[in-house]
Amino acid sequence: MFTLMLSIQLASAEGEFKFDLATKVAGIDNYTKHWSNTYPPDPKANIIIYSYAGNLSYKRLSAVGFMYVVYDPLDNIVAVEKMSSFQRSYQPNVVYYTLHPQSDWIDGTYKVKIVVFNQIDKDAFENNISTDPYGIVSDPEKYKQFYETGSNAKDMGVLRDIGDPVARAVLNFQISKSAALYPPDRFLLHDVHFADNITDRILGENLSIVVQVDNNYLDDGTFKLAMLVDNSLVSTQDVTVKGLNTSKVIFGAKAGKTGTFKLHFGADISEVKYKDAELTFSIKNETETTRLDIPKIEITGMNVNKEFAAISSNITVSVTAINNGKMGNKTITVYSNRVPIGSAELNLQYLEEKTIEIPVVLKNMGINRITVSDSPQLFRNVFVQESEGSPIEENLIMKRLKENPLKVSAVFVFMVFGGTLYYLRRRLFGEEALPVEVPVKVAADKPKKKMLSGIGEYFASKIRSIRRVKDKRQKP
Repeated sequence: MFTLMLSIQLASAEGEFKFDLATKVAGIDNYTKHWSNTYPPDPKANIIIYSYAGNLSYKRLSAVGFMYVVYDPLDNIVAVEKMSSFQRSYQPNVVYYTLHPQSDWIDGTYKVKIVVFNQIDKDAFENNISTDPYGIVSDPEKYKQFYETGSNAKDMGVLRDIGDPVARAVLNFQISKSAALYPPDRFLLHDVHFADNITDRILGENLSIVVQVDNNYLDDGTFKLAMLVDNSLVSTQDVTVKGLNTSKVIFGAKAGKTGTFKLHFGADISEVKYKDAELTFSIKNETETTRLDIPKIEITGMNVNKEFAAISSNITVSVTAINNGKMGNKTITVYSNRVPIGSAELNLQYLEEKTIEIPVVLKNMGINRITVSDSPQLFRNVFVQESEGSPIEENLIMKRLKENPLKVSAVFVFMVFGGTLYYLRRRLFGEEALPVEVPVKVAADKPKKKMLSGIGEYFASKIRSIRRVKDKRQKP
């Protein structure tokens, strides 16, 4: 049995043991030591005790118990914890005990006494567990579970509740009200570069700067990050990084003047450290740089000024383009149903964007699909007809009625009044009624007042006729 006062690794016939204070855990035997072993009396603090017990496997089975008792500077117990580790392999048994100091803990040195127990009952293993096929065949499912996963080891009688103590250790840590909750390198800013990895920049171009930020603590963290060029502030961002994670931050800027510059960063908290966080670059005129070899004029948009047009009439096609290469020109051709109908020359400097208007004449009836060179995905449909005016607009009578809706109302009232008088005269003075209004059978002895029975239907018919004329006139 061994006693460890510091972070010391020992080996013996009983196994290998290691205990340490950690701040970041990455695997079985991969962790980051605490930066000072001093913590504030804050429940948000994490006192992580790394505990390793190796070489305890017995016939590829290990079960280890870890007992932790924490004593304050006055030798009073302030925390107790028991943890276990089970392995059906040759891997070591590793646990991480996380202790949260309380706000009433006093300043001073605290002790963590650790006892390690081996819970494997070797005698029971030898006496109760069969390793021969003739013995296993009596209960193959039970033995399959035991030898493959070991999940029924307790039922098989080979695990003790506590076990034999095989190691002891004592770890010390400090509690101080002045201690920082977070490590001095809680955030690490590194790997600053341009998104395209080009440091030879051109005047006027947009820049994209990428930087990686690591959070080396368990809790999420936020801070304000500033990007500076030659100590002049360019822009700021609020950066949030999840605990024990890395975030990519992208800054945007524009190359505003020529020269050689140094880009670097600053933060509003002290827990940010920097590694490879500076970038030297140059900005040159278009004529001085070797990056641009040919013009790269790209069409970014197009439109037409009409969706309906008369045959052989003019329409205007607007085309927008930008040059991402050397200063140069490009011929823009306009097509109607894949047939060229017009073109124009476009001359652009580096990063210049311009819109030109190209007049064309459409000579094909029906739908004309308008496209421009190199950009068939940009199109507009123009419907071409014989005349831009509609038939209702060419009718002089309807045009006059459309221009003066008051006259339309007067004509409507006059027609209703005239129709009413005409109907009454025929009914009251015995004139022959309209065939459509005469019933199939009329009794000879019916009184005269019944002759007005069809007037409602007659008026309704006339009103419907007038409304149809009015609706037809009002349609665009």
